Amino acid sequence: MKKAAFGTACGLIAFFVFAVMLTVYGRQIRQEEAVSALSQAIDTTLSGVMRETNYTIRDNEDFVADFLKALLVQTNSDSKLTVSVLDADYKRGILSVEITETFRHPNGKEGSVSEMRTVIFDRNNESDQTFQNVRFYVSDRLYKEYKLVKGSACPVPIPPERKGKVFRCWRFAKDQKEAGGIKAEGNDERKLLAVDGTPYIVSEDTSLTAVFE
Repeated sequence: MKKAAFGTACGLIAFFVFAVMLTVYGRQIRQEEAVSALSQAIDTTLSGVMRETNYTIRDNEDFVADFLKALLVQTNSDSKLTVSVLDADYKRGILSVEITETFRHPNGKEGSVSEMRTVIFDRNNESDQTFQNVRFYVSDRLYKEYKLVKGSACPVPIPPERKGKVFRCWRFAKDQKEAGGIKAEGNDERKLLAVDGTPYIVSEDTSLTAVFE
């Protein structure tokens, strides 16, 4: 009887620890997604407005609408997304936004993460920079796209999901090398695309495909 009670207690403790680990890991993934999605959406929107001469925009409402479209492209999770635009000025290249993701933990409780970012576009700093596209595909479907300054490190997107399969890595289309993710240095919460433990530095337009097993 004592052994049965002890076994039950151990089982309950193990289940509790497992649930806590899932909750913490799930929140970390959501936070990383919020940081990456907001950063890329703002950069994409401001770059389009300030660099492209054929970009047609009439007012700040169009500016914000383009940002929201870019944000939806960068967000893959099924969480509820609340967006607060704190400041927007397309003429001066200013965009300040706070997003909050609300989601359900595995135990059914509601959780949330938030991220706020303000960016002021510097025309002088951008004039001599070259940008490259890094595209991530799941089969033939575009899963995520980043427009990055040549010579910079590339964020790694949230791993995609496929029914009955487990995501293993990303594979470069050009040379078939496999890549994973490593945590950025300092206080940055992003994860960077890495090959053999070294951050991948963008030097050209790049395509990668998800590998499942």
